Amino acid sequence: MPDPHKLLEVDPKASIEVIQAAHKALTGKIDQKLLDEALEAAVNQAPEPVKKGKTVGNYRITNLIAEGGFGTTYKAEHLLTGKPVCIKHALHISASDTAILLDEARLCWDLRHWGIPAMRDIIEMPDGSLAIVMSFIPGPTLQQIREMPKYQDGIDPEHVAWIVERTLNILKYLHYEGVINGDVKPANIIVQPESHHVALVDYGLSILRPKPGDKPKGYTPLYASPEHADGLPLIPESDLYSLGMTMIFALGGDPERVKVPGHTPPKMCEFIKSLIRRDPDNRPSWEKEDLCDVIQEIRLKDFGNNRSCMKQI
Repeated sequence: MPDPHKLLEVDPKASIEVIQAAHKALTGKIDQKLLDEALEAAVNQAPEPVKKGKTVGNYRITNLIAEGGFGTTYKAEHLLTGKPVCIKHALHISASDTAILLDEARLCWDLRHWGIPAMRDIIEMPDGSLAIVMSFIPGPTLQQIREMPKYQDGIDPEHVAWIVERTLNILKYLHYEGVINGDVKPANIIVQPESHHVALVDYGLSILRPKPGDKPKGYTPLYASPEHADGLPLIPESDLYSLGMTMIFALGGDPERVKVPGHTPPKMCEFIKSLIRRDPDNRPSWEKEDLCDVIQEIRLKDFGNNRSCMKQI
């Protein structure tokens, strides 16, 4: 039979869950008998995941957080302190994946901000591949909140306002340090509803002080700026465009249509539209104004208050 991974359109080291999802997606599109045989063969060749309770370096794995195209993320705890950490493990044992992880570690190593996970360690996993260890930040992502039944029509604009203000504070720090995140999207923004803290996670596509000719490492189509999708060097305004698209999604809109929902308060609507202009020179920028002050003014005009007052989501 043909290569089962090629037939299923998955990586040879894909997990069983990814293989099963691919099988489900392709059901009805190609010969079912061939598809089922490919599923069985690929599952038999799938790598063993790092199991709960397994010790790697100075950390004990407690549970799986997520799986993606690049690798797997685990929650773990330090053996001596018992403190929780997040371990990001590359899918492949390869020079390219090792380089990507090391680039992310170097870029984040000296970043210090309440909304950015702190880099703790680099460790060797049981299969010889590398993993980076970061501080663990609890809480649902903006994507997960938006998918809750109560928010099927969008998150309350007042909540979106304080989430965006805190995200802008993080971006202000990153951009001052010369870091372009390159992947601002709902799935990478963690929200802590009780404390109203926000964190921006995943710096695998980030770049430090990009130069002319530097190409992006990758992008998420729905949220990437036009220049990002065209393979041009990233700039701070690229992250701001992605934030505008994230706001559309959070408010109940569809990023594919690039349309701000009709119920969006007027000043917030103007702000979003300014962020998602195709020409980056026409977008807001830190050089023109402090966007953290701008969102504060918007909150005053649209809601009569520039404080969240710990209103619960």
